[in-house]
Amino acid sequence: MVVPKVKNVIKDKGEISDELDFALMNFLLKNRGQGFTPCQPQLVELEDGKEVIKMNIDNTFIDKNNNLMGLGIVGKIFIDPESYEILYATPKEELDENIQKLENAGIEPQPRPKGKY
Repeated sequence: MVVPKVKNVIKDKGEISDELDFALMNFLLKNRGQGFTPCQPQLVELEDGKEVIKMNIDNTFIDKNNNLMGLGIVGKIFIDPESYEILYATPKEELDENIQKLENAGIEPQPRPKGKY
């Protein structure tokens, strides 16, 4: 699967429905494993003219003090806004490689807001 090419950002910041948030969390959990949270939704136009939702994938975990923490953006996910079909999601192997890159660069986990972000 090839990463879709974004031609234009239509809406830089937005919010997704609870239903879509739930569906994306389930998809990531079932297909990529624990520790991945979709975040920062944007409405974008792809090179083929199709409008889709693009979200980043954050590597997240709960620390020993029960705080939601994030290491950083490790991938992307593209969703059809009508059908909620996943058009592309960064493969698990690439997500793991990107986590390793962040850790090797000395990036420290940062607190994340609870709820959708």
